[in-house]
Amino acid sequence: MNTYKWRVQSALMPQSQTAEDTRTSIMNAALRLFGERGYHATSLQEVIKAAGCSKGAFYHYFESKEDLLLLFHDTFIDHLLAFAERAARAPGDPLDNLLSILRHLLESMSTFHDHMAVFNNESRFLTQEKFKLVQTKRDRYEAVVRSLVEEAIRRGELRADLDPKIFSFAVLGTFNWAFRWFRPGQPLNPEEMSAVLFRILLEGGIQRT
Repeated sequence: MNTYKWRVQSALMPQSQTAEDTRTSIMNAALRLFGERGYHATSLQEVIKAAGCSKGAFYHYFESKEDLLLLFHDTFIDHLLAFAERAARAPGDPLDNLLSILRHLLESMSTFHDHMAVFNNESRFLTQEKFKLVQTKRDRYEAVVRSLVEEAIRRGELRADLDPKIFSFAVLGTFNWAFRWFRPGQPLNPEEMSAVLFRILLEGGIQRT
């Protein structure tokens, strides 16, 4: 960004408010309004007004309202993906590593519950171009899970005739939609709930001797 543009944008912001504060205010305002009214029913001007910024300040950070919806997705998927890729590389049992990833997913629902809810409810409004970006990251996450399932099959910990792709989708489908009903500590915490759900899923895949 050139110096002139930065000076113009800075002049549009209150002097007591930093650039990062403005960006965060916009995101928080949009997250609240999208959650209350829905994405389509919330105008860009309403987001700007709720954030307490100018239109120029908004366009300094975002090209469109759609960018906010995409950012809500990226905020939580980047967090989940970084952990999953680290966990998959950790030494040890692949099913233990997979359970660690799923436990982290449930733990993250407290922090990112609103992001997940808004995105899952409103993602139909994304353009095909933007949704491809979403799908790329989700495919990476699914690939991590599938690699651990495939390793567990090779080790004889899961049935040899188990389809790793279908089983991975079943696991992710179960855990991804838990944000609609799971509330930590009511009565189970994320560690306990992830163990319960994973055990239910494994009943159809465990190697019996």
